[in-house]
Amino acid sequence: MTGEENNPTVSVIMPNYNNEKYLPEAIESILNQTYENFEFIIIDDFSTDTSWNIIQNYAKKDNRIKAFRNEQNLKIVKTRNKGFELMSPNSKYIAIFDSDDISLPERLEKQVMFLEKNLDYGLIGSHTLIIDESSAIIGSRKYETDFKKIIKNMVKKNQIAQPSAMIGKSVLNEVGHYNEKYTRCQDYELWFRIAKVFKIGNLDEFLIKYRVSKTQGKTTNLKETLKFTLDIQKKWLFDKKFFSIFGVIYYFLEHLMYFLPTNVVLKLFKVLNYEKA
Repeated sequence: MTGEENNPTVSVIMPNYNNEKYLPEAIESILNQTYENFEFIIIDDFSTDTSWNIIQNYAKKDNRIKAFRNEQNLKIVKTRNKGFELMSPNSKYIAIFDSDDISLPERLEKQVMFLEKNLDYGLIGSHTLIIDESSAIIGSRKYETDFKKIIKNMVKKNQIAQPSAMIGKSVLNEVGHYNEKYTRCQDYELWFRIAKVFKIGNLDEFLIKYRVSKTQGKTTNLKETLKFTLDIQKKWLFDKKFFSIFGVIYYFLEHLMYFLPTNVVLKLFKVLNYEKA
């Protein structure tokens, strides 16, 4: 069974750039989902490795894959937004995914089921298992699942793991796409706009394996990530819906991290957010 042709309920959108090492695992994790009525939009961002050949080979085997290649390197935010424009007009939900991560088999099924039953929710994510470059589980990260707690802590830190997110397409049509000003943390900024209008949450389950590596953006561009994080927090800091005195205190303390060595900041982030396996 390959889903209803040209009438998918879910559009899985995955940008890729030079991830030939992890790409097959990522693709197969979507193709092996228990929920089958989806289209899988893969956009190669002008990779210089064998990624495009890998994507084309998979597309020949499964007609749910819609393969595209940028004519120049547009970077990830513009590529994600391009994916939104390429979706089937009939799809109802958007599953965000990254080409170095792994979706567990029931991810799409459980998220669709939740959104179908909870129409006031615009976004649903999940907990994440942390894997290394060899795909071994080295830890985990749990997120708040209660909407009120998520709102209370939004200014402190990102409450949804981007590659675990499923969004209603009508929700995205209302609040807009990723803001291309943010080359980092674009998901964090979008979650605020969604949470301003709709409920957002996380399933109390591990549905994603999130890969950490020496080459990922959070590691190589940590200070830039922190800069954008502070900029986004500043924008929403005193918004009535998200305001908390502890959020304000945390925001000013977070500025101190900008002056610490990168390796110290990264270690601190992992200590505060990851649980070891």
